[in-house]
Amino acid sequence: MIRSSLIRLGLLAAGLVVAIAGCDRISRWKNGPSSDSSLPPPTLNWFKKEPSGEPWTIECGIFRGENHRRVAEDLAAGMRRLDRIKADLLEVRSDAGQSTILYGRYMLRRDPKTDNIVLSPELNADIQYIRSLSPAEGRYPFLTARPVARLGETASGPPEWDLANADGVYTLQVGVTYNTAEFRERVQAAVDWVRDLRSRGYEAYYYHDASKSLVTVGRFDESAVTTGADGRPRYSPAVRELRAKEEFAYNLENGQKMFTIGTDGTRVAHESFLVRIPRRKPAAP
Repeated sequence: MIRSSLIRLGLLAAGLVVAIAGCDRISRWKNGPSSDSSLPPPTLNWFKKEPSGEPWTIECGIFRGENHRRVAEDLAAGMRRLDRIKADLLEVRSDAGQSTILYGRYMLRRDPKTDNIVLSPELNADIQYIRSLSPAEGRYPFLTARPVARLGETASGPPEWDLANADGVYTLQVGVTYNTAEFRERVQAAVDWVRDLRSRGYEAYYYHDASKSLVTVGRFDESAVTTGADGRPRYSPAVRELRAKEEFAYNLENGQKMFTIGTDGTRVAHESFLVRIPRRKPAAP
């Protein structure tokens, strides 16, 4: 059976996909996957919405030296007293070697033709203003102010929806989102997808890595996978029951059902599959 031959285990987000069945058939397929845009999932409308953009900020200045923290905090305190500066959007980030003053939060979009970030009039105006600031005659500490991406800041979603925080051994992967030239909202799309599923009573989770986001449903223990009489892995009745639902039968990519074309021209849809629930590495002492 094609369905049983495609049963897989793995963790796509961590690059640890482990095929447990069906390798003999898959290896004979000569063509790559294709999508079927004529089958739009009824609940995934957010893939077609206008992108909200990516979070950027202004790096006002980087300060080094023995007193870098005090220098940065003093300058930031002076900026907070200015009417044009919104104090809650100003922050100082320090480590052992330097302190950085950051200001603002700007949602910027990319040019669909060049994939370059398009700076907004608001951001440009704020940069020019910050560069002009002078706490003392002839002193301009922010002349190098520039726009930078807010690293590590994403619409990652509630932590209780994060798969890495879930108990259990396995979960069913039903979708993956990733950015393209026309679509830059893969993190938000995955979170919205999970939110929609949870609003309808399903135990759904997201998992973000550097290039893609997974959407999964359910939690299972080790008994979710057994070995059949033929030596092949088999999913438990609970897993099969979940996969029997049309909404969870496939591993959708950016909301689309994907297919692999066989040598005989037959299209085989990419099915949902179990992945191991990842575990966060403990913080270093």
